[in-house]
Amino acid sequence: MTFDELFEQRSRVASKLKECIRDNGYTKVSFAKKAEISRPTLDRLLSGSIDSKTTFDRHLHKILKMLHMSADDLMLYSARHSETATAVYSQNAPEDHEISDDARKQYNLLLDIVDLCAIYY
Repeated sequence: MTFDELFEQRSRVASKLKECIRDNGYTKVSFAKKAEISRPTLDRLLSGSIDSKTTFDRHLHKILKMLHMSADDLMLYSARHSETATAVYSQNAPEDHEISDDARKQYNLLLDIVDLCAIYY
């Protein structure tokens, strides 16, 4: 797949990048540092809102190099995570415990707050 095709499918690229970041255990801040791109640029990539093809190509190239992936590998990437919690940190939680949508939203909000703290501290 060419970078021209990837640019035209920015929202799909964004979705695949989010899955890679999550599956590899990165925060947005740590991923941006490792890929040597700014956090705001990563946010724009993950939202599919980069309108400059040159900027998109340059930063996606850095990300793919850091992940040791080709453009095709990225687009064929299949998420390893499941929609249920893989660990519950309570001794009395049932074995078949599933995280609720509200809890998942709150957890993602907390992750964003931690990312913001990492920027400023």
